[in-house]
Amino acid sequence: MIALLLLAAAPTPLADALALHAPEGTRVELTSWTAPACAATRFEPQPIEGSGRIAVRATGKSCSVWGWATVRVYATQAVVTKDVAPGASLEGAIRLEEREWLRGTPPAPRLEGATASRQLRAGVVLRENDVRFGPAPGTSVLVRLTLNAISIEQRGTIISCGQRVCASLASGKRVSGTFRDGVLISTLEGGT
Repeated sequence: MIALLLLAAAPTPLADALALHAPEGTRVELTSWTAPACAATRFEPQPIEGSGRIAVRATGKSCSVWGWATVRVYATQAVVTKDVAPGASLEGAIRLEEREWLRGTPPAPRLEGATASRQLRAGVVLRENDVRFGPAPGTSVLVRLTLNAISIEQRGTIISCGQRVCASLASGKRVSGTFRDGVLISTLEGGT
């Protein structure tokens, strides 16, 4: 027979285990616990990737069962404070605040030198694919291609490719890499 444990009856060790397994910088609230009857003393939750249902293995002296913990997870999120056009700097347009962390929405991304990769509206939580780094698309830059001990430099044009910094070369090849001191450095793989 299956017993439903309500929040008031949720074991304290379960809440402690959820807090212990929560990602760094997050806060977890247990809202419900459903599991077959078991006098469990040990709880092992699956990875917590945001608010929702989490599978938890509960073990006791003479039982071992799986249950569902419904949790609300809170994390520091970057919130857009005013409308931002694509390519515009995010400096002064972001406020950090604690908000519910939904699945697929990581905590606040790195923002130093970031620009908007698309139109952003005030009040939305910033997601990783909303930001990009490096020069704006269409900018001509020096591209350094490195393969083992060989390094070649040529001009390229910055293109949009999400959060990475990418360029299109005269040959049509697209490369991505690290933008440092005005140069896009791309390490190629292969060759013997």
